[in-house]
Amino acid sequence: MVKSQPDKGAKGGAPEPVSEDEKDRRQHLRVTLPLKTRFLTSDGCEWSGTVTNISAGGAMVKAKYPPAFGQTVVLYIDQIGRVEGKVVRTEKDNFAVSYQRKRRVKRAKIADQITTAMHRPRRAGDRRSSPRIGVDAPATVYLEDGRVIECAILDISLTGASIEISPRPPLGMRLILGRMTAKVIRRHEKGIGVVFTGAADRMEEVIAEATDDAPTIEASGPNFAQPFGKKRARD
Repeated sequence: MVKSQPDKGAKGGAPEPVSEDEKDRRQHLRVTLPLKTRFLTSDGCEWSGTVTNISAGGAMVKAKYPPAFGQTVVLYIDQIGRVEGKVVRTEKDNFAVSYQRKRRVKRAKIADQITTAMHRPRRAGDRRSSPRIGVDAPATVYLEDGRVIECAILDISLTGASIEISPRPPLGMRLILGRMTAKVIRRHEKGIGVVFTGAADRMEEVIAEATDDAPTIEASGPNFAQPFGKKRARD
């Protein structure tokens, strides 16, 4: 006579152990929310992708070149910011990330950012191909008239940034943000929006250059922040 196996979920059986990561994943609500992202892999390469669903504990990302299972990645998610995570599942053109162990306050902040992103109206005509990352970092602006003003970067992308600054430079003024040459294309309540003059490929480099306080070019004179030509202005 063949004895039946005990039901692991029944009383008296030995329940299958649940990992801490699985417990963490189960307690966070996952929502469908398409967000642009860039991700940095452990070999130093940076790729673009789209978050298809996200929670305070992890995200699913659609990408042409998904990283390998078990790899640690850094995600720059539009409207959410920078998060580190570990690849827990990978497929042909998708991969799932579980964020590195975060303090409860950090997860609460991510949850709040997700809620805000869900209810934020899409801007008409927004054609940005890269995510805008909230950084809230101090920086220095060098204006073409010779003034140097301390400011704060509110958010940043590969193509431009939103800056809290006072007084606000006029539209069209050229400037240097950290070591990134830029041009003022809009003014808002807290400051200005700028578009970078040069092309950039990596979020890590853009953030590092924009928050550097030592410009590598002369912060005045005829060669200051070379004009854009016919490049479309986007931030």
